[in-house]
Amino acid sequence: MHRKLSLQSRIIILVTTVTVLLMSVIVWFDSYSLQKSVEETYVSQLDGMTTAINGRYEESHSIQDVQQIFDYIQYKDGNVLQLTLYGEDEVLASTDRNLIGQPAPPGLLHALELEKTLVDRIRHDDDGIPKDKLTAPLKEDGVTIGAIELLVNTSESRELIQDRIQFIIGVGLSISVLLLFALSLIIRKLLIRPLLKIREAAISVKKGSAYKEIVLDSSQEINEVASAFNEMVHNLEGRYKELQLAQKQLVESEKMVALGNLVAGVSHEINTPIGIGVTAASYMDEKSKAFLALFQDGKMKRSDLEDYLKTVRETTGMIQSNLFRASELIRSFKQVAVDRSIDTKRRFMMKEYIQEVLISLQPNLKKTKHRVSLTGKEELLLFSDPGAISQIITNLIMNSIIHAYSQEDVGHIQIDVTSHLNELTLHYSDDGKGMSQEIVDQIFNPFFTTNRGGGGTGLGMHIVYNLVTQSLYGTIRCESTVGEGTHFIIQIPMMNEG
Repeated sequence: MHRKLSLQSRIIILVTTVTVLLMSVIVWFDSYSLQKSVEETYVSQLDGMTTAINGRYEESHSIQDVQQIFDYIQYKDGNVLQLTLYGEDEVLASTDRNLIGQPAPPGLLHALELEKTLVDRIRHDDDGIPKDKLTAPLKEDGVTIGAIELLVNTSESRELIQDRIQFIIGVGLSISVLLLFALSLIIRKLLIRPLLKIREAAISVKKGSAYKEIVLDSSQEINEVASAFNEMVHNLEGRYKELQLAQKQLVESEKMVALGNLVAGVSHEINTPIGIGVTAASYMDEKSKAFLALFQDGKMKRSDLEDYLKTVRETTGMIQSNLFRASELIRSFKQVAVDRSIDTKRRFMMKEYIQEVLISLQPNLKKTKHRVSLTGKEELLLFSDPGAISQIITNLIMNSIIHAYSQEDVGHIQIDVTSHLNELTLHYSDDGKGMSQEIVDQIFNPFFTTNRGGGGTGLGMHIVYNLVTQSLYGTIRCESTVGEGTHFIIQIPMMNEG
């Protein structure tokens, strides 16, 4: 089986490739620049010769003078292999006497009118000597009457360029080796070793060994991965324990015992809507007695009748909605017991529906000094289970009233609904007492409560979690700081087709 390269090897290969490419570019650019500098030196040398010859020729018009200058230049400069003066038709003067009188290259003077100096590199001549052939115009009164050709030996400049390239390559390789060595150490310390520790931790979890939390002192990204892994393992351990407990109960408990547990949960949940209904009925009874007294005393006015009828309409509506919600709660628990074999979903406006839930909770909220704010888009349309939404909002608010505030507190509960693509996000927050991280980590566990002495069963937030994840196919997380309140973030699909 072909074994893939390690991450460290891939990074080293990538860096090496980039380094080689950069070095190649640097070597090419440096050699090209040096070559250009050498050529410019030769061109400058030829320009000087041309200027001197032009001046001498314009004074004497003697080819012999030009020939003497050629011989003198070749004598003084060993790198000058040949100097030739071309006329329009033939060679007029040259350090190589055999060339004198030979035909001049056709079109040479015309080419020099377009280019000030012609440069031709000769690398593979018969004698094996690298040469540069440079040609410049010979002018008289600004008119090109001939051409001066310089054939120069470039062996020294070529060796200079080769030595420069070898030096750059040597320095570059030394720096690259040091860089790759340092990079290898850094990668191993900051990346490979931390990843190996995370891998070892994953293997230990896979084997079922006791998990030892990963503690790293690496880069921020690796530390975040390790922290997320630790959190994931802790969550998995908690869920695994819950699953084991549930399995044990399902296997060992009889049907009636399981039903008794379910009824305990139902009684906990329907207490809120039934309590609201009882409060509303008591309120209507008081209003009815007051209205009857007005009627019997003959003091009833039309406005009293209208107020009473309005109160009856609002109160009966409140009783009806809460009794219906209690029925929905019972149906919901029944569906949980039979794995939700039948789903009841409909389309509804999220913000409008939450507002209806808040209205139904007014009898409870009026007993406190707390204020509830609802924000978000009005047109957020959902196809989902409204009964689950009602349970979630009710449980969250009742949880805040009971646990987040003292009786004398004036609290503010904020509910905000937003959407992105096909996902709705519900933010629920209060400015109450807040919780420690230890409590936050256990808040969704069944039967976990900080109010056991006050009658808390620890089912409320566990039911919220199940409703969000199982009924609405969403996610919920809790963020809280002691003294700064609690924040729940719930994300559910807007089109719940499950």
